[in-house]
Amino acid sequence: VRKLIIFLEIELKLLFLVDFTSNGIEKIPNTSLHHLRWMLQKDNLKQDIFLIGRPGKYKRNIIMTYLQLTNQECEYVSLSRDTTESDLKQRREILNGTSVYIDQAAVKAATNSRVLVIDGIEKAERNILPILNNLLENREMHLEDGRFLVSAERYDNLLKENSKEELDKMGLVRVSENFRVMALGLPIPKYRGSALDPPLRSRFQSR
Repeated sequence: VRKLIIFLEIELKLLFLVDFTSNGIEKIPNTSLHHLRWMLQKDNLKQDIFLIGRPGKYKRNIIMTYLQLTNQECEYVSLSRDTTESDLKQRREILNGTSVYIDQAAVKAATNSRVLVIDGIEKAERNILPILNNLLENREMHLEDGRFLVSAERYDNLLKENSKEELDKMGLVRVSENFRVMALGLPIPKYRGSALDPPLRSRFQSR
């Protein structure tokens, strides 16, 4: 409902230049409102988003403005050549003398109804592409502690035939239906980096 209200307010401002104070829309330039309207449309369609543009903070500011308007939490990860699977999934740490796995950005976003913001996706190395592809397409991910992330639809279907306790014993974890991925990247080859792998590129709605 909140997203629908914001969408209508954006439409009204773009059409009639009406200002609104409830969500701070009056402070946003019209050029940015066009991007925010597009993002709202894709979000309502449960589609992941990829914003492409020149270097700078503008793309990131657009996403943070959108998250603030829609009152959504996010997990942020900046990719580099050194990013590994554990930076997205889980890291092993020592707590009170015991080795435990700590959930990282992708897992926390998927299980807590948050948006995963991936900055610098053109820097993604081949070793993490299968993880991203599976998370984007199937909403699935195998975790190092033995658990397995499962899409909300598939989990709910399994829940009709099994109890939650049985699914917990199997290590299945439900991915929230509100989980989204918003990626930021540079146009390649104009800038340095790797051109997006076609399967990965096809899983995003790009702007």
